[in-house]
Amino acid sequence: MSGYGGGFDSSDTPSRGGGSSSDGNKPRRNYDDQTLIPVTIKMVLNALGDPSGGSDLSLKDGRPLHMVKLVCAVRSSEERSTNVFIDVEDGTGLTQVKVWVNEGDECSAIAQLRTAAGREHTYIRVIGQIRDFDGQRQIVANDIRPVSSGNELTHHLLEVAYSYEKYLKMQSSNASIMGGMGMGIGIGNMASMAPLQGGGGGGMGMGAQGFGGGGGGGGGGGGVDNAVVQVIRTLGVNEGSGIHVNTIIGEVTTQGYSAAEIKNSINTLSNEGLIYSTIDENHFQYAE
Repeated sequence: MSGYGGGFDSSDTPSRGGGSSSDGNKPRRNYDDQTLIPVTIKMVLNALGDPSGGSDLSLKDGRPLHMVKLVCAVRSSEERSTNVFIDVEDGTGLTQVKVWVNEGDECSAIAQLRTAAGREHTYIRVIGQIRDFDGQRQIVANDIRPVSSGNELTHHLLEVAYSYEKYLKMQSSNASIMGGMGMGIGIGNMASMAPLQGGGGGGMGMGAQGFGGGGGGGGGGGGVDNAVVQVIRTLGVNEGSGIHVNTIIGEVTTQGYSAAEIKNSINTLSNEGLIYSTIDENHFQYAE
């Protein structure tokens, strides 16, 4: 039973009788596809269906959706005998959360949480699965809790941005193995992340870079960025405390770059989250 509600969607649960389930021959979902992904409502509404006609959904960037996390405001709720329907919005869109209620299994604390989470004009944190019912997209909640601080909303939006950028970086690394071609996709083009964007649409966009291989076209510094990353990745394997700036400069200058270019590259890569400082501001490691 989940931490809230304790309910389940019977359509997602195999039969418990002696006979085999209709999904008995369905392959087990890969564990990697069951990652909890922080999302906005707009991302949920724009999720793509399974081309083969299955129930699986995926984000436009390619990430499969199984379990999602959402922080949103309650606009209205409707209690029924076996479930509660809660209309929620987060500034990017409006959707409905379905919460199953097992009255006999609920302790008083859980019941109080459900009541508090259903109040209008309060913020809640929802963890659940996306489902389509009669042409309407809903989130079937596994867990739902009231938000105690406005910082949770800010933290959630940052999680959405970080998760997206991390996925882009992983895709960029995969692309570099195949030939070093950068993806050049920024989170600034996600309308759902408008609250996090800067003026002029710049937002938190990051030109994903290709490292190694053929030295693909990446972000601002191009070749010097690739050279800096390669040095940090290579030497950092045996240096848990990070690589000193002077060591990086000493290695990369042999490839024809000036100390000023290298320092600018280090600042750029650090700001983009591709490298990070360790024991002090002069030691860096590659963000695997």
